Amino acid sequence: PEDHSILGAQMARRIAPRLGLDAEECETVEWLVRYHLLMSDMAQKRDIGDPRTVRDFAKAVKTRKRLDLLTVLTVCDIRGVGPGTWNNWKAMLLRQLYKQTAEALEGGLETVNRENRKDDATQALRARLPDWDKAALDHEVSRHYRPYWQGLSTDTHLVFARLLQGLGDNEIRIDLHPDPDRDATRACFALVDHPGIFSRLAGALALVGANVVDARTYTSKDGYATAVFWVQDIEGKPYEVSRLPRLRGMIDKTLRGEVVAREALKDRDKLKKRDREFRFPTHITFDNEGSEIYTIIEVDTRDRPGLLYDLTRTLAANNIYIASAVIATYGAQVVDTFYVKDMFGLKLHQKPRQEALDRKLRAAIAEGAERAQA
Repeated sequence: PEDHSILGAQMARRIAPRLGLDAEECETVEWLVRYHLLMSDMAQKRDIGDPRTVRDFAKAVKTRKRLDLLTVLTVCDIRGVGPGTWNNWKAMLLRQLYKQTAEALEGGLETVNRENRKDDATQALRARLPDWDKAALDHEVSRHYRPYWQGLSTDTHLVFARLLQGLGDNEIRIDLHPDPDRDATRACFALVDHPGIFSRLAGALALVGANVVDARTYTSKDGYATAVFWVQDIEGKPYEVSRLPRLRGMIDKTLRGEVVAREALKDRDKLKKRDREFRFPTHITFDNEGSEIYTIIEVDTRDRPGLLYDLTRTLAANNIYIASAVIATYGAQVVDTFYVKDMFGLKLHQKPRQEALDRKLRAAIAEGAERAQA
């Protein structure tokens, strides 16, 4: 069947003049119908902390008027799906994308670059740490690469600065903070970096039933991993403060190897009986154009407990470094998007490599689906 966006745009082209709209208005209506999913997809399936995402979206929208109209249409479209579909997390994503795109359209696309963001972010952090001496501040500011500064908020930079201060080689520091404005709990981790860290964190969170909606991980120049996950409980809400000690305890045990996530999840990642009849085909795409430094792998499949862990474990086993993950859930369907590089820090350009990874990801999905149905 033909794409409903294209069909709708063709209908709008015929109908708009009959409603008395002039040529410019007709063109705007046709464009809005054709690209009515663009803002939703960019906000929910892409890393809006990546300057390339904002630049590409701004190039597609072109004008502030179209941005305003598309924002209103996107909010109405999401809210119209049904009760519970709209939440603070989606509102935050759209608000952030709107704000950054408006700045790009008004100030020029060159304002959306890593160097500008890094300078602004480091200055903001210095202002928030008046009790730190200059040497400590200089060390903190210089230890991180550019993506770290452009991908996180000042509040999160502040948390990591304190977690990293005096961190020992065998120490794991965790900060859990409910964020009702985002309908999620922010989980920050600081520890010595090692391969597969993203997968281990995803496994620990899966064990406590936490649903990951967004995640970023960075490696500092001096070999520390800073990872932040935004998680929700099974009802799509942030964890209450009273539940955080159990969450912290299970995460700590998993990271220390006292609990092996893969084994422990075998008995916990079952689908509920009423959910077993939902089936969706799996689609996997590799995009080397949507980010300047990462390959974007998009996995569209049937959602289930432990899926993110299975996917990230498969990527880690194939020496794929995950910089960030964006998770968009549509009922029983989920789109997991990963920003990745290979072990040499390069994009995955080779077709045979992509095809091999595609097969392994599909095998992991199939194996997990079979386990969930048992």
